[in-house]
Amino acid sequence: MTREETNTERIARMTAEVAGRSVNRRSVLKAGAGVGAAALAGGLPGLGTTPVWAQERPNLDGVTIKVFAPTGPTISGPVKLHAPEFKELYGATVETVEVPGADLFPRAQQAAQSGSSDFDVLLLANTWMPDFVNLGYAVPLQEYVDRDAEDPLLAWSDIPDGIKRKNSWDGQTYTFIVDNDNQTMFYRKDILGDATFQEAYRTATGKDLPNPPQTLTEFVEVAKFFSPNGGGAGWSDQGEAYGFITCVLRGQQSYWYSYPWTAPYSVVPSDKAPVPGIYIFDPDMNPLINTEGYVRGLTEFVDVIKNAMRPGLDADRNAVMFDVVGGLALMSLDWGDTGPLSVGPDSLVKGKLGFALTPGVTEYFDWQTDTWVTMPEGEVHRTPTHAYNGWSYYITSQSENPDAAWEWIKWHASPEVSAIDVASPQSGFQPWRISHSTNLQAWIDAGWDEAEAQLYVENILAATNHPNAVLDPRIPGAARYQETLERFTNQTIAGELQPQQAMDQCVTEFNAITDELGREKQVQAYRAHLGM
Repeated sequence: MTREETNTERIARMTAEVAGRSVNRRSVLKAGAGVGAAALAGGLPGLGTTPVWAQERPNLDGVTIKVFAPTGPTISGPVKLHAPEFKELYGATVETVEVPGADLFPRAQQAAQSGSSDFDVLLLANTWMPDFVNLGYAVPLQEYVDRDAEDPLLAWSDIPDGIKRKNSWDGQTYTFIVDNDNQTMFYRKDILGDATFQEAYRTATGKDLPNPPQTLTEFVEVAKFFSPNGGGAGWSDQGEAYGFITCVLRGQQSYWYSYPWTAPYSVVPSDKAPVPGIYIFDPDMNPLINTEGYVRGLTEFVDVIKNAMRPGLDADRNAVMFDVVGGLALMSLDWGDTGPLSVGPDSLVKGKLGFALTPGVTEYFDWQTDTWVTMPEGEVHRTPTHAYNGWSYYITSQSENPDAAWEWIKWHASPEVSAIDVASPQSGFQPWRISHSTNLQAWIDAGWDEAEAQLYVENILAATNHPNAVLDPRIPGAARYQETLERFTNQTIAGELQPQQAMDQCVTEFNAITDELGREKQVQAYRAHLGM
């Protein structure tokens, strides 16, 4: 008799499968442990090709467009998948030069510093924009955008302002995003909507059970209630389960997972700040991470980890996704990949997940006045965070075929083609066009209920276009600051340092990095990031 696979074994298998095909944002940025190196073979499940109409297609016969990208099948996979159709339509050959994630930035930087003409297009992190602009390797795309604004392939009016903001640096468009990285809330709407648990929560707390939580305070209370020591323990039929899951493993992006906790308390609303999205540094590169607001958010992050999450400090990003889809965690604050996984063949939560903006706060710390500000009654201050910002196309200054490169970018990012990519869990791309919320056939083909898919995409777009949205800082040396912040964040999570102590020490190291790189240049770059 074949033994039935346990839930723990099933989650371990799912994790191993994804580990073989996913690109870890952290490993790419820091040239760390690397990513799955399996090559794309025969196309990606859930992906297909579709003809795209254009008024006039240039004849690119004999042209070769070389795209530098991370080793697939995710991220570079869609490039290879759609290249044959592009050749059929335009005549140009699109070649993908794949590099392991750990080597991606060093290789691209080396090409930029040497003025290499080996690549026409780079598919890289949006956060690296200032590095390649300052090296003169990324050309402005503004002229192309202005020229083709009415082209149905570009469909400029279909691109949210939040995406246009990510593509812009120092007032110029330098990149073209094909992936939208922001963090949202995933929660078990069936459990939070269950009358039995609602009554138990009301009895235990004297409050109504929020479905979903609107503030971080509510989120922590709900997470604790549905953990083993809370009144909602036993909510899962998969054994011992917890109210929350996040990434805490050292070297695995834990600082990004702290963003939804620290930003709401430390980011001033856009209508009361010099510009939107001032986070981690003020406009003069003075660190804000040891302010009362940031430290309070970090303190709550540590509290919910200790009291509402599975024990141990070994949870990585895969655990965050698979504990949710495996019925072992009630809620998470994460990138959008959990959504497509929730409708996969191994998911136990299909149709049971809710999608919402990350929770907000009822008071925030104004770093301009060093005072706490209470929101008007009934209002919540939200600051959706865009950790990593997204995978983006760059055209190199040494390309011999920049116009052809633009035609490829425009076509691959078109409403019809991009709709296929963002609906596939294998692509690694998240929704970013307005039409991705209405052109839903690819989602339905992937197993989604149409209404659920629309809610999922609309939630991601709401985070994208939120007036208080916070972009990951795009400054030279970003990875060094991130590595430092992660080290002190992990020390806080492990109980080695208190939050205020850790952030005070982190500020000292931040200032040393800024001084080493040149404070005036860093201030100029950070202001360019903010659009000042």
